[in-house]
Amino acid sequence: MLSNIFLFCIILGVAIPLLNLLTGWFGGMFGGVCVDVDIDVDVSAVGSGGGIVPFNIMCFCLFLVVFGSAGQATMQFMVNPLFTLLFLALCLILAGLAYWLLYKLLVKRLKESDVSALSYRDLTGRTATVTLSISGDSIGTISTRDSTGAAISFRAKMDSDLKEHMPNTIQKGERVVITAVDRENKLCYVAVSLEKIMKTKMGET
Repeated sequence: MLSNIFLFCIILGVAIPLLNLLTGWFGGMFGGVCVDVDIDVDVSAVGSGGGIVPFNIMCFCLFLVVFGSAGQATMQFMVNPLFTLLFLALCLILAGLAYWLLYKLLVKRLKESDVSALSYRDLTGRTATVTLSISGDSIGTISTRDSTGAAISFRAKMDSDLKEHMPNTIQKGERVVITAVDRENKLCYVAVSLEKIMKTKMGET
């Protein structure tokens, strides 16, 4: 029973970020189906990161993997209820320590040094490069750069108000303009440049 629980924790801890990665990559190919797990955003039970160590999905995944792995490694010593409780407590302590270290040494520092990074409210009007083709109602990806020159990727969809003036597919490598942002769904709406629209219309005529 415990072995299955430990194995489930390991699988879940690996599956969550893996699912996020795969759906982010293939979402545009399957009609925009995407399970977007924001692995670098904190959700604090005390509100807006106010806890001692706020809840973080990425850290929680590591917690699950460490707890499951430590549990599997110490199963042979859980020969009676007392030893089982002791080693379960040890596994929880190790997993909690891994969570705390990852948050303090990596996640928190990245957030503190992210002053120059782009937020969604800064995106409207910026140009970007398509990194995964966008067509019809499907979701693709775009990449733009922050003030430090670092590339940042976002999910993107054609702006429905301008769709009739755009080609059916915005190919990978094309430059687009971000016309609007849906912060709740973490989605950018894009349109090709005015020059591209004019060329498309001239080609139709």
